[in-house]
Amino acid sequence: MRFAFALAPLLACAATLAAAPPSPNPSQSPNPKDLVVPDTDLSKARDLVRKLGSELFTEREEAEHDLNAMGRLARNALHEGAHSDPDPEIRARCRQLLPRATAIEMKARLDTFLADADGRYEHDLPGWTRLRSTVRGEWAAFGWTFSTRPQADKAAREMFVEFLKTPGGRRLLTAIGTGENLGPLVAGMKNELYYARFPRGGGASRIPSQMEVAAVLFADSLTRPSANVRNTLFTSVLTASGIAQAAQGTDDKAAALRAVLEAWIDTRTDAYEMYAAMTLANSSHNQPAALRLAVRLLSAPGAPGSYRGQAMLTLGRYQSKEHLPTLERLIGDDGIVTTMTTSVNGVVTRYTITVGDLALVAAVQLTGQKVEAYHIQDRLKGSAAASTSYTRFHIPEESRKEAATKYGWWRLKQALKAAK
Repeated sequence: MRFAFALAPLLACAATLAAAPPSPNPSQSPNPKDLVVPDTDLSKARDLVRKLGSELFTEREEAEHDLNAMGRLARNALHEGAHSDPDPEIRARCRQLLPRATAIEMKARLDTFLADADGRYEHDLPGWTRLRSTVRGEWAAFGWTFSTRPQADKAAREMFVEFLKTPGGRRLLTAIGTGENLGPLVAGMKNELYYARFPRGGGASRIPSQMEVAAVLFADSLTRPSANVRNTLFTSVLTASGIAQAAQGTDDKAAALRAVLEAWIDTRTDAYEMYAAMTLANSSHNQPAALRLAVRLLSAPGAPGSYRGQAMLTLGRYQSKEHLPTLERLIGDDGIVTTMTTSVNGVVTRYTITVGDLALVAAVQLTGQKVEAYHIQDRLKGSAAASTSYTRFHIPEESRKEAATKYGWWRLKQALKAAK
């Protein structure tokens, strides 16, 4: 109990330091090498750590007080003691002191980064390396690292600073570097942003900024798929923030935002989030990202038929012949997308639209054929109305097998022609 009560104030202090807004010190050195702990201080801290296991209570207390006063200079010694010292008393006291020293160390490193306004030095910061890699579009092959946007460092730096300024941004970035479980933290931040937009009890509402949303999306893209916590409410925050529209710009800031959005889109695994991400990609006119997600959503386990229907519409909207084989594999899939009801002269008719129907419709349209040739019925035929809804076309149940067979023969003929 005494240990728990002693630990609580230190954790509160560490959380306060980690969440504090950036405040660069004009006299702060921009060189991270200036933060290296001198050997004399490291040796002093290690001696004090050993005294934490002294048989004298007063000596243990004095050593703890002195280590606490050393702040970040004692962090390395405290980390060693907390994780590898054989004395349980030393390990316990080091673990009690370590959070505050770590928080002070993190603040010093962030202040050094902010002081390096020209980006002349390399900084080992939580989240910075990953964000820069994301914005630069880095990828590795044969032991080398390549970048699709090698000139994007300045935009990445500006975005990182913006992340630090947003409420909760420093907390997210610190968690990335300290190994804290990001899943629950990101889920909590999503809830915070939602209730800022739609407050309980009739409080004042505010629309979260684009950088607040981007910081959460970036952290979410780094969580393990199994740690992703579905938050259906967050979709409305994405829409309200205008982040999709901002990502359509032509400047470096918009390009950095697109890179963060793509990283989030490409790491979605839950069917609902995949659907929301595909909608976001379509809203920001990010065709490549929308197509990649549409293909994954088509084969996602447990994805509702309506989601798969929208995914096939996305492939059709962009006339993506590259993904035609994916559509063709789904022809004949009897998964029900929706059930429609029509009434003509008082006669009610119900029919279903299947995944296979939509796949065949999309394949026929992508290959430039007439839908009528495959018994595909268009409920808007003869109407001037335009529709991209997946409910527009359907194939009568008795004609599905014949339509699928006809398309198979057509595909075979095309393959024979190409082989000649």
